[in-house]
Amino acid sequence: MKKNMINKFTLKVLSLIIAILIWLLVRNVDDPIVVRTFYEIPVSIENASYFAENLEIPLLVDGKDTVKVRVKGARSVVSKLKKEDIKAVADMTQIISKDTTPIMVPVEVTGTGISDSDITVRPRNIQVDIEKQKSVEKTIAVSTGDTQPDKDYEIGNLKANPEKVTISGPETIINKIDKVVALIDVTGRKESNIEIKSQLKIYDKNLDELSPKQLEYLNIKEISDNTIRIQAQFWKVKQNVKIKAEYSGEPKRGYEVDSINLVPDTISVAGTDEALKKLEQEGNTLEIPGKYIDVTDKTGDFEQNIDLSELLPEDLKLVRDLNSSVIATVKILPYNSRDYEVSVTQIEADNKAEDLDLVFQDEQITIRAKAKEQDLDSLSAANIQVQIDLNGYGEGEYEVPVTVTLPGGYELVESIKVKVKLVPGAEK
Repeated sequence: MKKNMINKFTLKVLSLIIAILIWLLVRNVDDPIVVRTFYEIPVSIENASYFAENLEIPLLVDGKDTVKVRVKGARSVVSKLKKEDIKAVADMTQIISKDTTPIMVPVEVTGTGISDSDITVRPRNIQVDIEKQKSVEKTIAVSTGDTQPDKDYEIGNLKANPEKVTISGPETIINKIDKVVALIDVTGRKESNIEIKSQLKIYDKNLDELSPKQLEYLNIKEISDNTIRIQAQFWKVKQNVKIKAEYSGEPKRGYEVDSINLVPDTISVAGTDEALKKLEQEGNTLEIPGKYIDVTDKTGDFEQNIDLSELLPEDLKLVRDLNSSVIATVKILPYNSRDYEVSVTQIEADNKAEDLDLVFQDEQITIRAKAKEQDLDSLSAANIQVQIDLNGYGEGEYEVPVTVTLPGGYELVESIKVKVKLVPGAEK
């Protein structure tokens, strides 16, 4: 009886073992153990503060900052793994020795759903460089890139908050930093005042943006998530603003200022509501002060280039793509003289070659005549005779002297020339 019970127990144990073996066999067929290799897994530094006491920072060496990881496990688990599921860490507290060159640190790797014993890493140790920590202070430049506000508005003021930052990190990276920029998108904006979030971008001296790897080593004080706020103002545009000019000084004795012509004589500006209202009260006119056009001891015409951006108050600005230069042409005439505009159609051409046609390059010429002041009003362009002598001129472009005949009592102040072109005539 006892022997029979032992046999039954033995059969039960044997049956259990066989069942387990069958289960393992089935499981291995349906979900076998596989090995998978992941390449270029980035290594991150842990416990970098281990060097903080000596104001030092550990850096991974470019090109040697990744490892190869081999993972073993059930196919159902391993096949679903992504590179992002595998973390490789170099713990600075585990440095093998600070006295070796290079300094090596063990790499610890973990994977989602994988036991440590099923993970193999190559290389097992990774090189680090130890650098001195350095800080630099930079102002923040605000850039709108290629974006533009609404067509009837201009960017008024852009102010970063904070306006400057202190960046600390490894000396080699800090020495590369050239500028810090906050880039914002202002497409279609027209609000008078708005706050816009922006992420900082840091550029090196080659105007290349620092890589994400380089940025990981940097610490920007008092800024979280590398994000700041930009206070932006957009100003309304006012078109057809007139320009007038004053002058200072006196021409040489016997001469006077006849006129000042401005090119352009109207512009478009943008400004705050208060500035545009004040401009409207002034007749929508900007005045160039006399100090910019000095006629002291002048005896002839001259040009003066004036930068309008220097004249505008802080709450006004020129619209985008508008040249800030204004050219003032100042006419200086002798007393009792005046300019008369004569059409080139009045010019008589003598001795022109018969096989050539005459083309004038300008539409009119300016005749400067002198007479008694009361007689100047009586003279008109129609009373002035003008002619040119084309004897000896062949095909080409020329400046030809103009013979001017004035009525009695009038005197020509200065000689003039006219630009002409002689071209082959049409066959008859």
